[in-house]
Amino acid sequence: MIFAMEHEITGRQLLWETIQQTENYPIFRLTYVSCAVELLTEADLDDIESKSLVANDARDVTGLLIVNGRRILQILEGRESAVLELYEKIRKDPRHVIAKLVSTVEDEGRMLLTWNMVVRDVNSIPADVLRQHNELYDELLNAKEPRIITVDDVDFLKSVALFSALPA
Repeated sequence: MIFAMEHEITGRQLLWETIQQTENYPIFRLTYVSCAVELLTEADLDDIESKSLVANDARDVTGLLIVNGRRILQILEGRESAVLELYEKIRKDPRHVIAKLVSTVEDEGRMLLTWNMVVRDVNSIPADVLRQHNELYDELLNAKEPRIITVDDVDFLKSVALFSALPA
C-alpha cells in the first residue's frame, strides 16, 4: 500500500514537473494546411513518421500531423530556426502542396510538449468529431487573416489523435 501511494505521488510530481517545464528559449509555433497530390499510402505515412521521429527529436521539435484523405494539417513547435528549417523541407516535399501557412507565433511554452504524432486513420474517429475536424480545416484554409491556433484548437486536435489511436 505504501509503495502504491509513493508511486502515485512520484507520478504526480513527474506530471507536475512536465507541465511546469519551460524552455530556455521562446517557443515558435507554425501551423499549415496542405493538400496531398495523391492519396498518401501507408508506405508514404510510414516513411514520414519514421523519418520525422528521428529528425524532430534531434531538432527538439514537437508537433502533430493529421492526414484526412488528401487534407493535411500540421502544427510544429520548437526553436524558431529549427521549425522554419523543417517547414522549408516540408514545403519542398513533392507529395503535397502547401495550401496555406495558417500562422506563426512565438509563445512562452509548448502546447504539444510530448507530442510527435502522425495521425492517419481518421476512419475510426466518430462522425461528429470528424465533421468538426473538417470544419476546422476549412476554417483555417479559408480564413482571410492569419488564424492563431488556440489551446482549444490544440486540445481538439489531440482528441482527434487519441480517437484515431483507439482500436476499431
